Amino acid sequence: MDWQAEIVELHDFFEDYFLGKTASLNRAKDAFGPKFTFVGPDGQTRNRASVIQMLADGHAHTEQLKITTTDHQLLLETPDAVVATYVEQHELSEGRTNHRLTTVVFIPDDDAPNGLVWHRAQETWLTD
Repeated sequence: MDWQAEIVELHDFFEDYFLGKTASLNRAKDAFGPKFTFVGPDGQTRNRASVIQMLADGHAHTEQLKITTTDHQLLLETPDAVVATYVEQHELSEGRTNHRLTTVVFIPDDDAPNGLVWHRAQETWLTD
């Protein structure tokens, strides 16, 4: 189980997907557990199906995007769950950049990328 690699690799996928470098959503579908929920920085909670649709709607929506994650911290690791935080940065077109603090709950799954599925993710806007 490599929680940090999973965070980095999934965000690399998001960048490629939003830039149109890949068209398949299989990487995200493999990563999100059946009960996955996402709380966006706006406070809205979305279920797995809604997040997959949101991703599908965003395919190739930009020509300039760089997504990085930093400050990875392990908060809890048990045989049943891994909880971590990280800062996500989006460098957008026209020199715009935004940051968000994300907390993620993973569930071990031998069939998932890096041995973990995303069970819940919650983002909070960070101001510069």
